[in-house]
Amino acid sequence: MVLKRLPRRRLLLLGVITAMLSVALVACGEDANGDDRDDGGANGATTATHTPAGGGTTAPTATSTGDEETLSGALTIEGSSTVAPYTRLAIEAFEGLHSGVTVTTGELGSGGGITAFINGEAPIAASSRAIRDNEVEQAAANGYEVFETVIAYDALAIVVHPSNEIPQLTFEEVARIFAGEITNWSEVGGADLRITVYTRNEESGTFAFVEEDVIQAALGSDAEYAATVNKQANAPAGLTAVSGDVSGIFYAGLGNLADIPAGAVREVPIAADAASDAVEASSETVTSGAYPVARGLFYYTDGDPAAHDDPLVRAYLAFVVSAEGQAIAEELNLVPAR
Repeated sequence: MVLKRLPRRRLLLLGVITAMLSVALVACGEDANGDDRDDGGANGATTATHTPAGGGTTAPTATSTGDEETLSGALTIEGSSTVAPYTRLAIEAFEGLHSGVTVTTGELGSGGGITAFINGEAPIAASSRAIRDNEVEQAAANGYEVFETVIAYDALAIVVHPSNEIPQLTFEEVARIFAGEITNWSEVGGADLRITVYTRNEESGTFAFVEEDVIQAALGSDAEYAATVNKQANAPAGLTAVSGDVSGIFYAGLGNLADIPAGAVREVPIAADAASDAVEASSETVTSGAYPVARGLFYYTDGDPAAHDDPLVRAYLAFVVSAEGQAIAEELNLVPAR
């Protein structure tokens, strides 16, 4: 689904995601951090009137030859390390289709990517959280009309050291661990061992998602991360830390689990509540609504990408929402948005 950014919206939990899947990405153009997260979105494509944000040293061009369009130039994508596994594979496939195109991607975090977009440094921002209203306002002040593309839906896996045999956790227990209310594994059926909590840093959309859509959703709007959490620059760093810490716990998107050797961490099954069955994160459990820690992954552009002035933005986003682009999401165990 292609959405113009409007008021507040949540993509978390259970039947919400399943319902959204039936209508996601119905058009062919479909992830920075701030102090206040605002959810929202409404149907309707919007054509931008501002010159697109910059994205490379080579000016993008499109030359039509019969029914074919030959693309050349450079494109920059900046943002979420959670979205990065998808973006890397999509770039590889896209460049394979267009030999004259070079696409580069950074991993400054969702906040960093949205800031780069707002400042005209990248025409596409990748984010693992919805853009905030204050960020939309900043973009508008610079002449950009924010447009949201849902790439796919992702489950956030809760991982521990392989030697940690805790059988499962509930959604509320996860929230209480990251908020510092549960501090020893023995409190949730594990060994008598103090819990070491690893998180992403404030630039991460995943950091904000867990605080707002897990901790505050379970414990109230005043709840927050424990002051003792160990903040990591990106998901691979957090996964690596837990792989070497028998007391550790961390969260990571399913696509990030491929960034470390198999068996380096163990995923803990999560139950929505004490009365529900605990399940592991997967595309199937996200689709069914059984897995309670799930969210959307996004690209943000200046206006509807299908009508963007930059032919590379048009072509790349069209590829993302195509069958081939959505198949890449499936390869990463994400839930396709279409």
